[in-house]
Amino acid sequence: MIAISACGSKESENVDTNLKPKPLAAPFRFQRTIEVKPGLLYDVLTWGRGKDSTSAYLLLRSDSTHQKFKATVAGELTGKPMDAWDMDLDTDGNPEIALQVQLADQLTDLYIYEFDQLGNSSVIRFPALSEKARKGFKGKDDIYIKDGNLRRDFLYQDPEDQQAKPRKRTLEYRLFKNTLSIQEIENDAKK
Repeated sequence: MIAISACGSKESENVDTNLKPKPLAAPFRFQRTIEVKPGLLYDVLTWGRGKDSTSAYLLLRSDSTHQKFKATVAGELTGKPMDAWDMDLDTDGNPEIALQVQLADQLTDLYIYEFDQLGNSSVIRFPALSEKARKGFKGKDDIYIKDGNLRRDFLYQDPEDQQAKPRKRTLEYRLFKNTLSIQEIENDAKK
């Protein structure tokens, strides 16, 4: 606590400097508000009871400019919610909303939806790692946007050579017609 007093005032005001985000009321576990543009907001909520790794999610659309509010997408969720954000990978002006979750095996997964101007949604499937990549996966899964593309870094060790040193692999995802294609990016040794 800090006490503040102004000149000429004998009263002091107590200000709490230990502001922490308030936990969500049960059964809600995660909430993120995403402003796509002024007046257009998406709220991402997850909820569930019991086990942390399974729950449900809901995306709400609030268009205060046109006074239109609706629940857009709901579904079952596997994994612990980590983050949510918007992007426009195909640069068509329609936002894609991503809900990032961490799975039990330290892998990251994304639930992605693209929304048109009326709020109608299309599912964009986030491709799973290949069988070989999953076998060599050693953690540190990181998903981010770089140069307008979705990227994923993770540690990989050749599953057939246990003496090999784990190295960082980078996959780049490009969106075309609501389908993500994958390309491996060679990592620069200077990074």
